[in-house]
Amino acid sequence: MFHQRHLTRWRAIGLGAALSFSSVVCAPQVANATIVERVVAVVGERAILMSDLRDRATPLLMRINQEVPAGSQRSAAISQLYKSAIERLVDEELIARTARKSKIIIADKDVDQALATLAKQNSISVERLMIEARTQGQTDAKYRDEIRRQLLEYRVMNLRLQGRVQVRDEDLRRAYHEIVLQERKKQDFTVAWILIRPQAGSSSAQELANDVDLQLRQGRDFGDLARQFSTDRKTAVKGGFLGKFAPGKLPAAIDRALLSLEPGEHTIPIHIGDSFAIVRLVSRQPSELPTLEEARAELTERVYSDKMSQARRRWLDGLRKQMHVEIRL
Repeated sequence: MFHQRHLTRWRAIGLGAALSFSSVVCAPQVANATIVERVVAVVGERAILMSDLRDRATPLLMRINQEVPAGSQRSAAISQLYKSAIERLVDEELIARTARKSKIIIADKDVDQALATLAKQNSISVERLMIEARTQGQTDAKYRDEIRRQLLEYRVMNLRLQGRVQVRDEDLRRAYHEIVLQERKKQDFTVAWILIRPQAGSSSAQELANDVDLQLRQGRDFGDLARQFSTDRKTAVKGGFLGKFAPGKLPAAIDRALLSLEPGEHTIPIHIGDSFAIVRLVSRQPSELPTLEEARAELTERVYSDKMSQARRRWLDGLRKQMHVEIRL
C-alpha cells in the first residue's frame, strides 16, 4: 500500500479575495438569511475560515470518528486535530506568499508527473492512487490540490534553504550511533561484575571501587580483581561472571552504562544503593545493522531530511515574526 501521508497532508489555503479581520464574515443576505463564517486565523491581510479548516480536516475527521470512542476522548482528538490543522494552514499561506514573490508556479503537468511518480513508487496505477485518495475523504480535485501544495513547498524550500543545509561526516556518525544505541536496547548481553559493598574496618566502598577501576585501566585482569575484591562471593569465584540478561533486567544505571560499551570494556564504578559495581560487557547479541559505510547513502538522505525539517521550521517561525499572524481557534 502506498504511503498514507500523501493522502492526509493538509490542504493549503485557497481563499480568493482578502477578507476583513472581524471574528466572523457575513455573506450577502439571501431570502432574509445571513450566512455567518467564523475567522479562525489571520495571516497578513488574509483570513482563514472555519469552513476551510473543516474542509482540510475531513480525511482525518473520518478516521477519528471511526477509530476513537465517542465522548471526551473523541472531543480531545478533534480539538488536537484542529489545532494542528490551523498551524499547517498558516504555514502554507506563508509559503504561498513566498512562492508568489519568487514567481514559483506549479503547472498541471507538474501535478500529473508527480502523481505518475507516486503511483510508480507504490507499484499501482494513477487511477488506483486516486481511488485510495477518495477512500480517505478526498475528491480528485482536492487530492491534486494537495499534491500541488507539496510540490510548491518543495520548490520554495529548495530555493530558500538548500544552501543552508549540509550533511557532514560527524552528522552521519552521530546519527548512526543513535541507531546503534536503539538496537542495543533490544539485544541480550552477557556481563561480569565486581561488586563492592561497605565493610567495617576497611576503606569506603567508593574509595575501593575507584582503586579497582584504576587498576583495571592500568591493565590488571578483570577476573583476578573480581576474585580479590568483589564482595559477591558467588560470582567472585567465577571471575565476576554474572550471566546473560535481557535489557531491563539489571538496575537501570547499569543498563544505561552498558549501552555505550563494546565487548571487553567495563563501566566506571556505578553507585547502587550503598554499594558500587564495576561491570564488564563480556558479549552482546550480534548486530543486524549494516555498517556505517553500507548505510551511508540512506543515512545521508535521512539526516538531510531531518536537518531540512528543522531549517524549515526556523524559517517559517522567522516569517511569522515579520508578519501579522493571529490564531483565533
